[in-house]
Amino acid sequence: MAFDARKIAAKQNTDPFPFTGMDGEEYELPNINTLTGEQGKRFRTGDESVLEEIADDDVLDAIDEMPLGVQSELSRAWVMHGGTPGKAASRSSARPRRRKPSRST
Repeated sequence: MAFDARKIAAKQNTDPFPFTGMDGEEYELPNINTLTGEQGKRFRTGDESVLEEIADDDVLDAIDEMPLGVQSELSRAWVMHGGTPGKAASRSSARPRRRKPSRST
């Protein structure tokens, strides 16, 4: 069976990441899983222009208003949000559980 990137992408969480800014307003970043590989590489190297490509100006302004420590926590939460389960796999695609061998005493 060949690897099918489309199937993997269809299973990933793509829900936007909501957050509350310092002003108490609600904002959203696109899910980190929607970044392309090229954008991800650039973002990991500190290229913040990626945010300008994916977020609205009001979201960027809200992030700029945050203290650096808060921005760092926001970034971690954004990445973790991308790792949360997305669409549930159908039962037919679920793998059967492997039984663990019992321990000998």
